[in-house]
Amino acid sequence: MKEVIMPRLGVTMQAGTIASWLIEEGEYVEKGDFLFELETEKSTVEVEAQESGVLKKILIPEDEEVSINTVIAIIGDENEEIDLSKYENKECTQDSGENNQAENQLATASQVIEAPSTNDGRVKIVPRARKLAKELGVAIDTVVGTGKDGLITEKDIRSATASPANESVDLKIKEKINLNNVKKKMSENMLNSWRNIPQFTQVVSVNMENVLKVKKELDGVTINDILVKTVGNTVSEYPIVNSKLEGNEVLVYEDINISVAINSEQGLVVPVVKHVEKKSVNEVSKEVKALGKKAQNNELSVNDFAHGTITVSNLGSLGIETGTPIINMPQSTLVFAGAIIKKPVVNEHDEIVVAPIMKLSISYDHRFIDGVAAAEFTNRLKNALETLTIEHL
Repeated sequence: MKEVIMPRLGVTMQAGTIASWLIEEGEYVEKGDFLFELETEKSTVEVEAQESGVLKKILIPEDEEVSINTVIAIIGDENEEIDLSKYENKECTQDSGENNQAENQLATASQVIEAPSTNDGRVKIVPRARKLAKELGVAIDTVVGTGKDGLITEKDIRSATASPANESVDLKIKEKINLNNVKKKMSENMLNSWRNIPQFTQVVSVNMENVLKVKKELDGVTINDILVKTVGNTVSEYPIVNSKLEGNEVLVYEDINISVAINSEQGLVVPVVKHVEKKSVNEVSKEVKALGKKAQNNELSVNDFAHGTITVSNLGSLGIETGTPIINMPQSTLVFAGAIIKKPVVNEHDEIVVAPIMKLSISYDHRFIDGVAAAEFTNRLKNALETLTIEHL
C-alpha cells in the first residue's frame, strides 16, 4: 500500500485544491503517469503518480482544499486488501461535526429544507454544480436535487439563484468574480508579506542609453532579459540581497535564482530562472521565453517555481513608470522596473539633452537590510545598467 499525499509546491504553499482526478478508483496507474490536477498558488499543474499500482481509494474529492502532506488517496497492488479504517475514521469524525452543525441550524431555522445526502451524511452533488454554487454563493444544503437519487445538478443551483429571496438586493451587482487559486494564494502571500515584513523602497532614475545600444547587438534578447542578467551579475557583488530571514539567522544563498514575474491567463505567476550568474544573457533569454510559453499554456511544473532567491518584476511594456512593489516572501528583495521614457536631463557638460530614462524601484526587508546596505546595491545596479557593454553579458 502506498499513500498519495498533498505535495508542497513552493515555500509559501500551505494547502492545495484537487481540480480533478485523472484516474478513477479501481484503475491501474503507472509511475510517472498523471494522477490528478492540482490548483496551486501559481497555476494548475498535473501531478504524476510516484508509484505504480491500482488506485484503491480516493480520500479527498475534487474541489476540496486540504493542507500539505494530507493523505489524499491510496495506491496498492491489484489483489491487495487495504485497511482503510484509519482514514475512514477521520472522515467520520469530520462528518459528525458537520452533521451536528446542520442539526443546530435546523433547530433554529425550521424553513431550511434538508439536503439529499449519501449514507455518510455528505450532500450528493456533481462537481460542476458544487463549483457553480461557490461562484453564485448558494448554500448547497438548502437546495433540493432533481437528479437521480436526489443528486444536485447545475440546473438545481441556477434555479436556487432565481428565488425571490436572492433577488431582494438594494445595490445591483454587475458581476461576481470568484478568485482562482493563483489569485487567492497571491492575495494570502502578499498580505502575509505586508503584515510580517517591514519593508522600504528605494527609487532611482536610470539612463538606459547603453542598454538600448546593447539590445540592438543581441538578436531576440529583450530589455527584461538584460535586466534579469544584470541583476544576477550585481547580486554576485552584493549577496546580502540574495537572502531570507529565518528566526534569528540570515540565510544568504550561494545560487542566484531569479523569480521572474510573467503574466498569464491564470494571473501573474513567478517562475524561476536558476543559476543566472552562470548563464549568458542569450541563455537567460531562451529560458524566460520558455517559461513564458509554459505559463500561457498552463504547463508550469512544481520545479519551475522552486528555489527562487530574489525577484525581478518589469511592467515597463505596460507603460507603468514606477511603483512600490511588495516583497515576494520569503525573499528579502524585489527589483521593479518601469517604462523607458524619453526625458530632458542635464549631462556631465551641464547641457540639457533628451535621454531614455527608466525608474528602478527596489524593495528591501528592513528587518536586516538597512538603508545604507540597500543604497549600495541600488546604486551598483543603476551604474551597471548605465555603463553596460555587451562584454558584461
